[in-house]
Amino acid sequence: MNEVHYCHYTGKPIPAGEEIVVGAIIPNVKAKYYVSDIELHKRSKRLFDESEANCNTCKHLVRVKHDKCRSGFLYGKCAKDGAELMFHPDDPMHMACYQQRD
Repeated sequence: MNEVHYCHYTGKPIPAGEEIVVGAIIPNVKAKYYVSDIELHKRSKRLFDESEANCNTCKHLVRVKHDKCRSGFLYGKCAKDGAELMFHPDDPMHMACYQQRD
């Protein structure tokens, strides 16, 4: 039996053994996808992060060590303006000051 998967991004068939399995880019979504090129997945993830503009993926975030919080909130400091932050890494924040990490 020959199994063929189709690329999640291009829709083109991927020969058996050449597929790359990736997870969803949306937090807490349990899914797996087959892709032909990992760079397509990385580009999609960067675009998603940019659309969410969450401090967790911003280049200006300086993480602040703290005890683990049951709700999942994280603490940090903005290197751009010095503001202290408390944020959830999975929530969209749509921060106007957001800049993608390099």
